[in-house]
Amino acid sequence: MLVRDLVPQRKSYLNLSDPFDRILRAFLQEEASVLPVYEGEAIMGVVRLADVLRALHRNDGSPGARQLLRDEPYKQVPAATPVNRLKPITDYLLVVNEKGEKTGVLLPTDLARALPGAARDSRELARELDATINFSYDEIYITDGKGVTLRANAAFEENCGVRVEEILGRSVFDLEKERVFYPSATRLVLETLKQQTILQTQKSGKQILVTATPVFNEDGSIFRVITNSRNVDKLNELKEKLEELEQEKQRYYQELMELRQRVLQEEAIVVSSPSMQKLVAMAEKIAKVDSTVLLLGESGVGKGVIAGLIHQLSPRKEGPFVHINCGAIPENLLESELFGYESGAFTGASREGKRGKIELASGGTVFLDEIGELPLNLQTKLLHVIQEKQMTRIGGIKVIKLDVRFIAATNQNLEEHVAKGKFRRDLFFRLNVLPIKIPPLRERREDIIPLTEQILKKYNQKYNTRKRVKPEVLDYFLSYPWPGNIRELENLLERLVVVGDTTIAAEDLPAPIRKSYRRGETERALSPRFSLTESLEEYERSLLQKVFNESSSTYEMAERLGINQSTVVRKLKKYHITRKSPGEEG
Repeated sequence: MLVRDLVPQRKSYLNLSDPFDRILRAFLQEEASVLPVYEGEAIMGVVRLADVLRALHRNDGSPGARQLLRDEPYKQVPAATPVNRLKPITDYLLVVNEKGEKTGVLLPTDLARALPGAARDSRELARELDATINFSYDEIYITDGKGVTLRANAAFEENCGVRVEEILGRSVFDLEKERVFYPSATRLVLETLKQQTILQTQKSGKQILVTATPVFNEDGSIFRVITNSRNVDKLNELKEKLEELEQEKQRYYQELMELRQRVLQEEAIVVSSPSMQKLVAMAEKIAKVDSTVLLLGESGVGKGVIAGLIHQLSPRKEGPFVHINCGAIPENLLESELFGYESGAFTGASREGKRGKIELASGGTVFLDEIGELPLNLQTKLLHVIQEKQMTRIGGIKVIKLDVRFIAATNQNLEEHVAKGKFRRDLFFRLNVLPIKIPPLRERREDIIPLTEQILKKYNQKYNTRKRVKPEVLDYFLSYPWPGNIRELENLLERLVVVGDTTIAAEDLPAPIRKSYRRGETERALSPRFSLTESLEEYERSLLQKVFNESSSTYEMAERLGINQSTVVRKLKKYHITRKSPGEEG
């Protein structure tokens, strides 16, 4: 076969003088991407669709065929050339006669129809198309312009529960009446000539999200309707996974915030006093078990610090530590914060629902601060969660298993609340398994100076300062009762570091602290003649001397001070302490 036998008689062509609008109409009527340009009977060259689109994009005005003409074509081939000698072409060929005159245009599609094996290529193309459609995760359903089923993939069979062979060649109108699927998105496209997206129910009972898109002929009629669908159940599964990832992100963010807070709090842990040494020893013991802990003590004594310490010493230390202040969250929001909610559980709820803080703490520890502020209606639900280690979200029915350790804290007398009917007796007993009372700062004055030193160092680093306190200030601190406990001491030192002079003196202290010192409410335990370190050593020496005079042996001293007997002996030697008469005690 020769090339001249392949040159088609094209229904559309251009004249050299044709304007731009005529060129556009010709391309709309012609399936080819290239059109020949004639001047009289002679072909001058070609105009490509790409050139037309480029001119539109550049807004070149209205170029005519003469301006768009390509007179230096991709390649010319003699009309007498055998077809089997042609190399594959990707653009077009201009066919010329023996005089070199251009007689036609040959496109890759023209060549493919004539080459041996073209039918085989068509079969391979169809096979490739079938494989592509069937391996699609989404459901694909194709009809002609009248709604007759032409093709459907394996996902359609899986979702609909109907074999593809049973619906091929059948009208969507009949299939809709038989409830194979309902409503029909293809029918809606045929009626409206527009893309449609609907929620469709299939014969299997599954709901799928369907988008049907029309493909138009040149005359505006519908050539095909392509429907793409996805199983709503699978979409919901993906949505839940995304929601879980989002909640996981929120949990890690909260853990980070808790970790930062805990690091600051742990810097202020001081156990110089015997009472705190005993308390920390107890915390180490109970950290190893999962029993519920109730921390008791005045506001500001460091209940959150002890709760964090128990978590850090426990096998759950790699899990989250979730701090929930029951008194700081509005009552109308507290239940959803604690237990979470399902989608649409109440007006204003997130459409995705939300996991509660207790659920977020799974694998770790929940610290319920100010538990005495918990409303009675939530106490019942909390009791069930603590006892059964399971819960359901607001508006939900799914039971969620929990792996959580509970630590509660309060500065109130819960037994009095129980007697007055403000707190559930059974919840109190459930929380009060391992009670720990944290003494106020006024009852562990041995911790005041070390705390001062540590807090001062922290705020000097935070504000890049080098503030220090005069020894006389420590004397005031030791005589003050500290009704706000450690929190009051920390707030005061931060204020003094920010606004005070380089050396903080007694006159910089608030009036209540100065007044308390002048009234002599407590015995001064420290001479104001030394630096902070020297003052600490002097206080230690004074305390050891006092306990030494009141004890019959170093073993008794060790028991009273909460330290090892060997440590007592070493410190007695360090300070050269000997027994004094009562009148000589310093």
